[in-house]
Amino acid sequence: MTKEILLILACVPLYVVNSFCDKTVSSKNQNQYNIPYNSIKFLLCAISMIPILLWRRESMLSFGSLLCGIFCGMMYAVSKTMMLKGYEKTSIAFMTLCHSSGMILPCVLGHFFWAEKLSLISIIGILLAIVSIVLLKGGTGERQSFDACGVLLGIVIFLTSAGVMISQKLMGLYYSDQSVGVYNFYSFIVAFLILVCFAKPCQWSAGKRAHKTTIVLCALGSAISLSVISFVMTNLAKAVPSVILFPLFNGLGIIFVCIGSIFAFGETLTKKKTAGLLIGIFGLCLVNL
Repeated sequence: MTKEILLILACVPLYVVNSFCDKTVSSKNQNQYNIPYNSIKFLLCAISMIPILLWRRESMLSFGSLLCGIFCGMMYAVSKTMMLKGYEKTSIAFMTLCHSSGMILPCVLGHFFWAEKLSLISIIGILLAIVSIVLLKGGTGERQSFDACGVLLGIVIFLTSAGVMISQKLMGLYYSDQSVGVYNFYSFIVAFLILVCFAKPCQWSAGKRAHKTTIVLCALGSAISLSVISFVMTNLAKAVPSVILFPLFNGLGIIFVCIGSIFAFGETLTKKKTAGLLIGIFGLCLVNL
């Protein structure tokens, strides 16, 4: 298990890179470029898988890779588009809570269907990690009240976030003899095909040239990091219990993004965020007991 834990830790910096790219793009023209950016990102992710497929000469028709890949791609696309709408209807903290809570579902499923141990201490650790994430991601000027539509969007984000992790787990457990590269290719290309349907040409054509360059560079950086993360995490899913894999990776990722944002974006480490960091670290320690 030591090797697997080290691989998870090695992917955490890539999580930070991916988050910083997303954060940079979201600050341009009030999220105007989010859908074009995500479309480009997933296209680049799919292209990055092609050399692996050609080198290994792997079949594109393997049933498990195709099924899990399509499912994951749908989850990616819905999650990305609904998150944007959720920010308009609710608060960033609420959307973050729903997204991060998604890791609970594969942990519960792992206990009942995959013979993975889920102790009370681990449950407490996961809940503390989620509280930590909300404290870290909360900000000023957020809309505090929202209607039933906002709650519905939150539920969708929760389910689609969990769906991505579940698809990785299913691929790792039931189709471990099939190609992870093919699985990732389908997950990325399906997400691209769905998102590109929502991309409006005016969103891109009306933008400044400097912004477009930034978008493409961020999409490239995010694509590289996301491709590696997805490839590694899917391979680890067959050997590492969900209760360790997902809380450890996502929890540490958010914590380091918060710390890095202080230096990269000049954000202030408030008392609230400091408390979030401490709670998060404590929660992750409980998860890994």
